[in-house]
Amino acid sequence: MNKTAGGLIALGIALIVAYLALQQPPAPPGGAAATPTHTTTTAIATSQPPTTTAEKPETKTQTETPTSTAQPPRVVYAPSIEVAVEAPGVINTTRLPIYINYTIVVKNSGNGTGVVVVGGVPYEVAPGQVVRIAANKTVWWAGEHSVEAVVNGTRHVKAVRVYYYAPRLQAEPVYINATKLPANLTVAVRVSNLGNLTAWVGGVAVAPGETKAINMTISVEAAGSYVVKMNGVEVPVTVRYFVAAFDWRVGGPSEVEALPGETYAAWLWIKNTGNATASLSIDGRAFALAPGEELNITKTITVGAAGVYNVEFRVAGSLNATLRHAIRVKVVAPKVQIVLWSPEVRRSWPPPNGTDLTSLSAVNKTVALTWGYVITTNATRRTVTLAVEGPGGVDYYKLAPGGAASKNYTETVQAPGEKTLEVRVNSTTYRLKVSLTLTPPKITVKDISRIEFTDNRRLLGLKLSCRSGSVEARVVLDVVRVTGTLTYTPTGRAVSGQITVSSAGGTYTGDYSGKIEGGSGSLSLNVAGHNIYVEFTTSPLTITKVLVDGTPYSCNVPTELVPPILYKEKPTAADEPATQYVSSLLSAFARGDSDMPQSITWNGEYVEAVDKGGNTLRVYLGGGEIRIEGPLTATIVIS
Repeated sequence: MNKTAGGLIALGIALIVAYLALQQPPAPPGGAAATPTHTTTTAIATSQPPTTTAEKPETKTQTETPTSTAQPPRVVYAPSIEVAVEAPGVINTTRLPIYINYTIVVKNSGNGTGVVVVGGVPYEVAPGQVVRIAANKTVWWAGEHSVEAVVNGTRHVKAVRVYYYAPRLQAEPVYINATKLPANLTVAVRVSNLGNLTAWVGGVAVAPGETKAINMTISVEAAGSYVVKMNGVEVPVTVRYFVAAFDWRVGGPSEVEALPGETYAAWLWIKNTGNATASLSIDGRAFALAPGEELNITKTITVGAAGVYNVEFRVAGSLNATLRHAIRVKVVAPKVQIVLWSPEVRRSWPPPNGTDLTSLSAVNKTVALTWGYVITTNATRRTVTLAVEGPGGVDYYKLAPGGAASKNYTETVQAPGEKTLEVRVNSTTYRLKVSLTLTPPKITVKDISRIEFTDNRRLLGLKLSCRSGSVEARVVLDVVRVTGTLTYTPTGRAVSGQITVSSAGGTYTGDYSGKIEGGSGSLSLNVAGHNIYVEFTTSPLTITKVLVDGTPYSCNVPTELVPPILYKEKPTAADEPATQYVSSLLSAFARGDSDMPQSITWNGEYVEAVDKGGNTLRVYLGGGEIRIEGPLTATIVIS
């Protein structure tokens, strides 16, 4: 509902009340007034505190002029509404925005009850009653503002002037001349208040228009321009660093060949590169160095013996330091190097009258050592005379600076073993002890065409049993000797030879032959007037068929009867140590655990192996074949 419509409604209500009043008989004098149908309501104040000053309310009075009639006068009951806006005329504040709290005062000075509408809310006002309605308005700036009330569509306005008070602080730039950094410096900062309210800075009151000097402490790390804050006030600070700085050098000879009693000089050069004059004391002498100035000082030492001499310049004052220059004094002396040229190059610098150690590995037992000495001196200006005694006698040399004396020798030594090489220079002995060890050679076996072997190692207690129907035969065999020739073919391998076995019935020698194609093979054995034919698979080695004199038998045939070299991998090698290859080769001949190699060594001529049964075997490598000698003999032909 708009304000105009509200006003019309209120006016209509007032006319109706007046009409009803005319219809009532006049109230007796002193009688009670009619009781209002609504309770007068005072609006609740907001959380904003009320303003402190108030002016006299503006009052508007509505009166009715009775019309004269010829009839006798009658009492007319009609409301007379007066509206006022109570608000402070002036408000002083130190913050914005603020609330302006004001009061809308509605008074009925008539003799009839009236109804007013304020802000869309109707209020019933009895004769003589005053209704106070709290209101507020938010203002965001200083100046003159209006607060208003709309009562029954009529605006009632009151002017309020708001004054805003606040300080506005400004600090003058501060310039600091520092001679030590970092430092905590106390400075006076001039702060001006350009506002209209007194401010407190660092415990000092600064009134509007005033300028006060206020002390503050600043932590200065380096020269430059900064902005620091003092109780929220930004203070421009410029730090200028005034200090002496130095560039210096010490020098002189760093290394000399001196005789006792000789003197050598060192020098100090120092310059003030700062922007303040420096006060210095150098070895007790006082100096003043302005910015950019420099000085030179010389100091000498007397040499008494070989060693390192430190020349010191003690500086105090603006610079506190001990500046040193080291002079290394050398005694002219030889430097002896013993060199092994073959079979391997080794270089050694034994200490005077001392022994250095080195080691060599050799393939052969007999080793030709080629060695020699190389002698230099640390002299750079003086010639040195040397007497050098080696295996061939004494040689004399005169070495100029940078020169060298050398000589080589050849000696035969045995491996494994030790040999001490010795040189005497000007009655001082230098030794090198050489320890020689044997290292097996590397071997490569690309392919093998044939292996001929004889194995005299006894294999005891092989149990063989066969059954045909209800007939079962059992026998315990000892393999006494096996010979054979193994030939590798493009599609497999074939073997033939003789085998000697013994049992309780005697000792028998028979022929055997076998072959392997793919993953299976067969072996035929003629011994003691019987033929035993065996078929087997190789991965794993398993007997699959047994015929005795052509008759199938279910037999438990020991796999040891099949020469293992027949079904083992071809014993080739690719650049591996001879001992490693021999271990694999002998394992290919092993019929059981007692045939497995236990220790293998290279003795400079051949590989010596001992199997678990205690048999000693010798394996020779080279000449297009490999030979095994001992209880097992074999010739492996390399193709």
